[in-house]
Amino acid sequence: MTRRAYLVVFIVMLAVAAAAGAAYYRHRVNAAADCAMPAPPEKPATPPPALPGFRTEPACGPGAPAPATTPAAAPGNGAKKKK
Repeated sequence: MTRRAYLVVFIVMLAVAAAAGAAYYRHRVNAAADCAMPAPPEKPATPPPALPGFRTEPACGPGAPAPATTPAAAPGNGAKKKK
């Protein structure tokens, strides 16, 4: 085959790949539009371990109310002192 024939075959293959990519992209966009938000994860079956000196704080994710206060930064924990 001549160089021109290889060029034509390459361009046709490139056009087919671009069309397939565009079709896949449209398919994914339409699939994402059907689902507004993914389902939330299930609650764990086992509770967290009770470790001495370890305290969990309330979650602040979607659907959970924000914590009333945030813990103050203690000196020595990377907090800068105010001048």
